Order: sequence, then structure tokens, then C-alpha cells
Amino acid sequence: MLWLLRRLLRRDDDPLQGPTFPWTWPRVCRESGLGVAAGARDTRPREVTGRFLALFLLSLAQLSAMHKLGWHGIGLVAWIASALCILGWACWLLGWTLRRPYSPYLAFAGLLTLGTCGALLTGLLVKDVGISPIFPAAAAGIIAGRWTPTRAALFVTWLESVLLVSAATQGWHQLATNGIGYGSMILGMYGLGVGRRSYVLRAESAEKLVHETERANHEEAHAAALAERGRIAREIHDVLAHSLAALTVQLEAADALLEVGGDQAALKAHDYVQKSRRIAREGLIETRRAIAALREDAPPLPELLYALADAYRGDTDAEAEVEIEGLPRPLKADAGLTVYRAAQESLTNVRKHAPGAPVRLRMVFGEEEITLTVANGAATEPTSSLADSGGGYGLAGLKERAELIGGSLEAGPHSEPGLPAPGWRVALRLQG
Repeated sequence: MLWLLRRLLRRDDDPLQGPTFPWTWPRVCRESGLGVAAGARDTRPREVTGRFLALFLLSLAQLSAMHKLGWHGIGLVAWIASALCILGWACWLLGWTLRRPYSPYLAFAGLLTLGTCGALLTGLLVKDVGISPIFPAAAAGIIAGRWTPTRAALFVTWLESVLLVSAATQGWHQLATNGIGYGSMILGMYGLGVGRRSYVLRAESAEKLVHETERANHEEAHAAALAERGRIAREIHDVLAHSLAALTVQLEAADALLEVGGDQAALKAHDYVQKSRRIAREGLIETRRAIAALREDAPPLPELLYALADAYRGDTDAEAEVEIEGLPRPLKADAGLTVYRAAQESLTNVRKHAPGAPVRLRMVFGEEEITLTVANGAATEPTSSLADSGGGYGLAGLKERAELIGGSLEAGPHSEPGLPAPGWRVALRLQG
């Protein structure tokens, strides 16, 4: 019997209902309504008071109805069954209210007694039924609202059997009226209990989904913040590395000329110092531009390419052409920065390895991708100490940057029409 009682009291092992009942007592008792978890005495005082008040009023009504039956025969049985119904209701309330290891069993025993004795009373009493049908109907509704439909159906089947058998002992008329009529009421309460349980499960599922959505949104925002920090760090690193490397080369050249001495060397050294100041100033401008691009309020790409070409012409007195094909459109911040860095690094490499070479920057806005091509012709001046500066990681870094956003970068010797051979070309392709 104890094993059977535990099997009946066990709840589904699913995410909505939690572990088996009653061994994980505090949480499941709170959800099931057969017992109460820690803190429930403080959070549900009105509900407890209301149920005990309902017990008192039902007891008065039932005893008043039983007073007409006397103390002999069916009357005596009715008195005993009524007392057991009241006792069963009280046991259920105590099991639902108290926080003890035996409370679930006390609550179930109370509901079983309440339903069984109530069904017996309803079937036996031909007249003066009173509120007897309320007892099995309440027990059926409570059980159906807490248990799975299959387990609750076993309990309701027991109540229906008691009702129909007791009504059949009083004749076919009693079976057709009280037995079938009040039996339908018990089935109706079973249906209401199953519906309430389904509603509670859906509400719990919706609440769980809301919590999971909030957690996913928080994690997504945290990942976006980390990605943004990484982008900012990468851009600032590229700007500072480019500017400081060029600044170091210019200062070293100025220092070497000053060591040689002479008016001509001093003039050249002064020119290098001026270039160093300009590089430092441009480095600050590039830093601000990188932050602006990360905030997605950078100037359009064609304007930036024209600015790079103007700077190259001013530094080298060489030709620099910019060609724009297709309809320019705004790009994402990381894509726009990648294009700009590729053009900037390509022109820096031309300054180092092909001084005075003419260059051509060609930007193509296709339907599904954009292409940047930076090509240069042969050098017209001898290489300087700039050719040995830097670590040689500029193009490699640009290739990694392009691959991070689904693009590609290619670089190698190439002969461009209109540019003196041999030349070099860097081609960047991005989706967007």
C-alpha cells in the first residue's frame, strides 16, 4: 500500500513539473498544492484562512442536512460518512498548510476520504442529499488540477465506482438520478481540473521562456560589447602602429643627417622633422576617424580614398588616380574600415618599396560585393631607409581582417594598363 501510495503521489519527471514527489519536498509541494513549502505560511495567510472558513460553513450545512435523517439505519451511516468527510477536508487543509515530511500523505489521505465518503453519501441518500455531492466533486477537481490526467483518472474512476455502486443499492431510480447525474458532475470537475493544470503548465512554460529570452538577450548584448571592444582595440592598434612606425623612420633619418652635418643635411633634417610632425598630427586624425567609423558616422568611402590620394600626391609629387564604379552605398563599420585600411596600407607600401611610382585606386560597388584595387607602377626614385621599416605584417593583418568579415585579399606583381611595369597590385573583395 505504501508503494502504491508513493506511485500515485509521484509527479512527472519533466522540466515543467520538477523532480518526483514527495522526495524533493519543498519545491514540488508548493507547485502541487498537496503540501506547502517553506515560507508559504507567510505568503498565503488569506488563502489558508479562507479554506478553513469554507470548511466551517460546509460542516454547518452538512450537519444541518443530516439532522433530519435521525440516528438509525441510513441516517447513522450518513452521520458517520459526513463526519469522515469533514475530517478528510480538515486533513487535506492541514497537509496543505503544514510543512512536515508526512504532510503530502496526510493531504492525499484527506482527499481520498473526502471523495469516497462524499460519493457514498450522494449515492445512498434518496432525499435530503444536502451538500454531499460537493465533497467528491471538490476532491476530483483538486486531484485533476495537481496530477497528470492519467493518474487523476484513476482517482476519479474510484469515486465514480463508489457513487454508482452505492446508488444501485437503493434501486434503479436512484442509480439513474443521483448516480448518473452527480457522476456527470464529478466528471465535469475532473475536466475543469485538467484544464486548470494545462493552463498552469502553459503559464510556467511561458515564464520560463521569458527568462530564457532575457538571459539570451543579455548574453548577446555582452558578446556584442566584447566584439565592439575588440574592434576598437584593433583599430587603435593599427592607427598607432602605422603612425609610430612612420614617425620613427622619419626621426631616424633626421638624426642620421644631423650627424653628417652641413647646411644641406640640416635642411633635409628639418624637412624630416616637419614630416614627423605632420605624421603625428595625421595619426591623431586617424584615431578620431577610426572612432567615428566605429560609431558608424564616418565620411563616405570615396571621400576617404580621394583624401588618401591627395596625401600621396603631396608627399611624393607622383600621380594618384581614383576611379569609382557603380553607385556608392554606405557599408557596415567593420567593412568600411577594412577597405580604408587596405588602401592606406597599400599606399604606405608604395612609399616604402616603389618611391615616386604612380598609383591607381579603383573602387567597384557591385550588386553583391565591393572590390578595391590599388595598383602602382615602377619606382621612379631610389629606395630609402623606409623600405627596411616595419615588421612586414601589414598585408597579413589586412588579410586576416578581411577574412574575419567574410572577404578576401590578394597581393602580388601585376602589370596595369597605363602604369609603367613592373608593378604591384592589392585586390580586396568584400560581401556587401
